[in-house]
Amino acid sequence: MNNLVQKVSEYMQEHHMVEDGQKIVVGVSGGADSMGLLTVLSELAEYFHLSLVVVHVNHGVRGQSADADQSYVENVCREQEIPCYSFHVDLKRFAQKEGMSQEEAGRYYRYQCFEKVRREVSAQRIAVAHQQEDTCETVLFNLFRGTGLKGLTGIPPVRDVIIRPLLCVSREDIEKYLQEKGISWRTDETNLTDAYARNKIRNHVLPYVEENINPAAGQHIQEMAGLMKDISDYLDRQSENGFDACVKVGKNSCCAIHGPTFRELDVVIQREVLRRAIGVTAGKLKDVEREHVEMIRGLLDKPVGRRCHLPYQLQAVRTYEGISIKRETAGDEKTSQSICIDVKVPGNYTLPGPGIMIELSVKESFKNEEIPINRYTKWFDYDKIKNGLAVRTRENGDFITLDGQGHRKLLKRWMIDEKIPREEREQMLLLADGSHVLWIMGHRISDNYKVTDTTKRVLVAKIKGEKSNGRQYQSIVNGGRSRYPDSRTG
Repeated sequence: MNNLVQKVSEYMQEHHMVEDGQKIVVGVSGGADSMGLLTVLSELAEYFHLSLVVVHVNHGVRGQSADADQSYVENVCREQEIPCYSFHVDLKRFAQKEGMSQEEAGRYYRYQCFEKVRREVSAQRIAVAHQQEDTCETVLFNLFRGTGLKGLTGIPPVRDVIIRPLLCVSREDIEKYLQEKGISWRTDETNLTDAYARNKIRNHVLPYVEENINPAAGQHIQEMAGLMKDISDYLDRQSENGFDACVKVGKNSCCAIHGPTFRELDVVIQREVLRRAIGVTAGKLKDVEREHVEMIRGLLDKPVGRRCHLPYQLQAVRTYEGISIKRETAGDEKTSQSICIDVKVPGNYTLPGPGIMIELSVKESFKNEEIPINRYTKWFDYDKIKNGLAVRTRENGDFITLDGQGHRKLLKRWMIDEKIPREEREQMLLLADGSHVLWIMGHRISDNYKVTDTTKRVLVAKIKGEKSNGRQYQSIVNGGRSRYPDSRTG
């Protein structure tokens, strides 16, 4: 048995990729990697008592070259008496229809075809031709794009029914093996271009590092990916325990997280528990990024009712007990219209409506200036802000200070007393310091934050946009009603 074939055989047994007598769907493009995979598996078929079925996908991107690839694969299968299923797709049109990049759409369509054939022929496994360099490219691509720990673990040898027998060998080893066997392969010229980010890593980044920094860089990346996999597996076990301790899964896969128990977990485990909770509720994690997880963690320090929006039409809500992760529902009026933008000073932030923004800045020299008297610009005593600012719609527990004596009123009661139409209440924008409302935009500010003779720094909040844009602009100031336009005392 050839050294490469022996190495692949041992790797397959180590990772329990196949069992005797199984049927394997093999993805074959005609390139060196996939031809190497087909040839190795053909050699091992007798040893493992395997039967093979080939699937080839013509993406319709490379014209006659792609058609020649398809003919080549079909001819090889015919000569070796291996069943072959070929598929053709207009990848550009398919990508546009699915709202994906061509690279992403191509991968998605290929795996759809693999699974379709697997079911039709009652196969147990799908074999694809990723090899060692693919692991390096994946790790670097994820690192450069921004990733968590799992993104550094590389490509798994086994995932569900998909197996990758060649991850233990290099592209150079595969090509040498094919040359020794007298087997040719097709070259996809698009792999030699820099059309995709992965190509740039393959064609430029890795070669430069191996030539100028360390010839064994690729090997070290693979070893690091293996270590990251061990660490990731350990964290998975710990996060599963943490999840069981503090998360209760309810109706519609809603996850209720018990705040006190969650706080006792290490921060690393907290993040993994939240990712697991999102996955339980959404059924997938593909577009969940670190910033989403940190937004949810931050809710524990926010007032009850604060919420943040997540991918897949999910939301996380601060509850009395902790945090709830659930699906947004069309019938939940507050959820469907709620807005929450945590803001920093200075800064400019986009508000609902075309071209409408809020500009926040600080003045330290203002004694000789007149405080603006209009409904679009307000001054506040900046040093009285305690909890950090947010531009948002109303939440349970919001209140406003009505006078210099500190008399407060719940925002809900204030809206009722002011006869604000019910349909407008959920849309009105607020500038809030925790649950304390500084500014009900288009109406009044809180007396607690008014500028006085002892004010040292002034927060200037200004709404900017097309005033001539009528309805959209007025929706921010709620119809232009403003009974309390002044930011001064008295």
